[in-house]
Amino acid sequence: MRRYLLAILVFTLLMPLGASAQWYLFPGGRPAKDSTAVKSAEEKFVPLSDGSEQEAAKDPFAEDLFAEEIAPLRVTLILPFKSTSTPNSNFLDFYSGVLMAADALSKDGKPMELSVFDSTVGMPGIAELENSDLIIGPVNYEDVERILPRAHGKFIISPLDPKVAQLTDAHNVIQAPSGWESQVDELVEWLGADKRGGDLVVLLKNTGEGDGPMSSRMAQKLGEAGIPYEVSSTPSAYEGRVSGTCRFLLASESDEFCISAVREIALMNLRGTHNAVYTTSRIRSLNELEVESIHAAHAHVTAAYYADPGDRDVRLFAQRYKDKFKGDPGQWVYQGYDLMNYFGTILEQNQGFSLEAVSATRGKGLQTDFSFDKTGKTNTAVRRLLYNTNNSISVVR
Repeated sequence: MRRYLLAILVFTLLMPLGASAQWYLFPGGRPAKDSTAVKSAEEKFVPLSDGSEQEAAKDPFAEDLFAEEIAPLRVTLILPFKSTSTPNSNFLDFYSGVLMAADALSKDGKPMELSVFDSTVGMPGIAELENSDLIIGPVNYEDVERILPRAHGKFIISPLDPKVAQLTDAHNVIQAPSGWESQVDELVEWLGADKRGGDLVVLLKNTGEGDGPMSSRMAQKLGEAGIPYEVSSTPSAYEGRVSGTCRFLLASESDEFCISAVREIALMNLRGTHNAVYTTSRIRSLNELEVESIHAAHAHVTAAYYADPGDRDVRLFAQRYKDKFKGDPGQWVYQGYDLMNYFGTILEQNQGFSLEAVSATRGKGLQTDFSFDKTGKTNTAVRRLLYNTNNSISVVR
């Protein structure tokens, strides 16, 4: 990718967008015309030795040059940059990831035109959306709902907000990140594959806590898989009672209870018993929970996002990013790159965009995987993260 991409990012900081303003970017550039291949009107006839004229011979390559100019794929990106105040660094990072993916895709022979809008200032109009082959954003539920009447049947790819999944059934909306439901389903499947003779499965919930959506789904999936289990609020009650491994499925939606339970299971392991906790990625956002306790509890975590630092592709991308932007890529960079690379590849390979193509195309990103259900609107792919006692994290395939 070229140096001008960094300049474009600086440009976003310096020039606020107007309500209908946009940046047109051409990663990779458009195919250039060779002006020497086209004859002027004066060159259509050439003089002969007898003083007459005859039509000049046609350049056999001139028409081919015109044919080689391919119409660009038009992508609209709508993010809350906050360009009129202090710019949002997360979405500038997201944008830089999109640019890197667009540049790589354009080098495959198909030029890409990227129109970028700041949703905190104004949304693209109907004409801009109608001319788009791919629309990524807006980010939050309210903005997605607001832009739907303008889209006139175009598909809106929601890059972040889980709430947008509510719009997928009735509208042309694609939820790019997988939701907690997919994490729960994968977690129960993982637990079932790990379970051995002598093991016990315990569904952990706080005393008096009702059956919320997560705990209800966990119980349902355990029943469907034929996995017997007990329900408890006290992990230490099972210490010394299990001949194999006690596998605790964390079903509580109380942060305080989850923190306490993980610490308790970690201490049980340190005392020499065999226990493991199975939980969704929400455990990783509990700031008061020490990461050492997560490792000591031998946590099995399902997550929509995780860039494995040991993965070769991740390392190569990180180095390319550092060479160009003089910094290390974070989660927002990876998210932008993965989304643009996955949906942009579908757009290129299928000469257009359709739910059938999305449903049929699996993708492994740097941080995010893609495996859509039969509707093509809901991503169900999650990653399995194993927190080892040596403080490392393994991605379980």
